[in-house]
Amino acid sequence: MKMETLQTINRTVEPIGLDNGLLLDGEAEKDVKGNYMRNNQQGWEQRYANTEKRFPTIAELVSGLRQSEQRQDVAALQGILQDMKEDWLCVGKLDYRNSNLPMGGGYLANLVKDPAWKRALENEIFEYDAPETIDMLQRVSGKQPYLLTPDASGRRSTPERAVWLLIDTDRFGLSCSNGPIYGDGRARGVREVDAAGARVGKSGSAYRNPAMTEEERLHSGIEEQLSRFDGFAGTYSRENYHKIKQEVAQSLKGLYKR
Repeated sequence: MKMETLQTINRTVEPIGLDNGLLLDGEAEKDVKGNYMRNNQQGWEQRYANTEKRFPTIAELVSGLRQSEQRQDVAALQGILQDMKEDWLCVGKLDYRNSNLPMGGGYLANLVKDPAWKRALENEIFEYDAPETIDMLQRVSGKQPYLLTPDASGRRSTPERAVWLLIDTDRFGLSCSNGPIYGDGRARGVREVDAAGARVGKSGSAYRNPAMTEEERLHSGIEEQLSRFDGFAGTYSRENYHKIKQEVAQSLKGLYKR
C-alpha cells in the first residue's frame, strides 16, 4: 500500500487532555530504542492489560482530533494524523454481538444519508453528531472518510473485530472488519486522569501533583469544575452544549493564567 511522503514535524509528547477526563498519549508507543512499535489488536490489548492505560475507543481518538483542531493545537493534531499516514493506528475493537452497525460500508458522506447508518455511527462509532464529525475528519485529513464492516458470516465466526484507522492516498479509512490477530500497526494509550491521582477534588489535589505539567493540572481543574454543569446538557443540542462548554473552558483558562 502506497503511503504519502511526509515532512518531519515536531510531535507532541505531552498527553492530550480530552473533555471526558481522559489523557490520550502524546505519541504512539515506542520501544527502548525510540522506534515506533507495531502489534496486532490482541497483542496491544495484552500489553495494556497490566497497566493504567487502555485503548482509546474510536470515539475518543476522533474526539482528540476534534479538540486538537478546536484548540488550534497543531502539534497534537498533526502527530495523530501522521501516525495514520505512516501506519495503521489501532483504536480497540467492536463487538458485533452488541452492534446495530449495518453490514458493508462505503464513504461516510453517503452512508450517513441512510437513517440506520446515521444512528449507528452516532451511537457506536463517534458518540457525536455524525455529519459534523465526517466534515471534521475530511477537513483535518484532506481525505474522504470511508468505513468498512464485516458481513454476516464474519460477524458470526469472529464477533469481536479490531478497529484500525489509516489515511491512505485516496481516503481516510475506518476499518472495522479485521479479526484481532490479523493486521498490525501502532497504538496510543488512554488513561483516566485520576489513574495518576490527578483528578481535582475539594482539596485541589491535581494542582499539587508533581507528575503533571502545569497545562495538565489546569485542564484537569477546569474539567472538574465544568463537570458540575453536565446535567444541563439536555437543555441544548449536543453539539451546541459542547461548543458552549469549550468557550467557557477557554475563558476560564485565560483567567487562571493571569
